Amino acid sequence: MITTNLSTTNSEHPSYWYIIYTSPNYEKKSYLSLLKINIPTFLPIQKVQRQWSDRKKTIEVPLFPNYLFVKIPQKDRFKVLEIYGIKKYITSLGKPVIIPENQINYIKKMLECPSLNTEHLLRSGDRVVITDGPFKEMQGVLFGTKGKERLGVKIESLNQTISIDISKSSIQLISN
Repeated sequence: MITTNLSTTNSEHPSYWYIIYTSPNYEKKSYLSLLKINIPTFLPIQKVQRQWSDRKKTIEVPLFPNYLFVKIPQKDRFKVLEIYGIKKYITSLGKPVIIPENQINYIKKMLECPSLNTEHLLRSGDRVVITDGPFKEMQGVLFGTKGKERLGVKIESLNQTISIDISKSSIQLISN
C-alpha cells in the first residue's frame, strides 16, 4: 500500500477522497507526481506472484489498475488533471464521485490480508485474454453455462465456436 500522511483538512475548504483514472501503467508515476505537489494520495498495492518462462517472481502491482485515490478540496480538483498520465476523475451524473473516508480505511485494512484478491466484473460477451496456463495469451469471448465460466473462440471461416472451462483468476478483460 502506498499512501501519504499529509493532511489537508481545513474547515473552510474540506478535503474529500476522489478516484482518478490514469493511463495504463501510470499509477505509480502519477502517484509520485502528486506527492511532489503535496496532494494526499492513496495507491493500493498488492504483491502477486508472476510466472515467466524462466522464473517466478513476486512483484507489486496496483490493486485497482489505472486508478488512484486523492484527497483534495473541491476547489483544487483541477490541479490533479495537470499531472501527465492522469486522464480524468471518475464521475457519476457529471460530478466526481466522492469516496467516504471509511471506505478508504476498509481498503487499507484489507491490504493487510495475504489472501486479498480483486474480483473483476466480467460478463458474458466480454473479450478476455488468458493470463496463465497452457492457453496463455489466447483471446476469446467469455460466456457462462451452468455456473461455470467458459471461454469461446470463434472460428470465423467455419462459423463455429469452440470453448473451454476457465477460472476467472486466469483471465483478464481486454479493454477497448
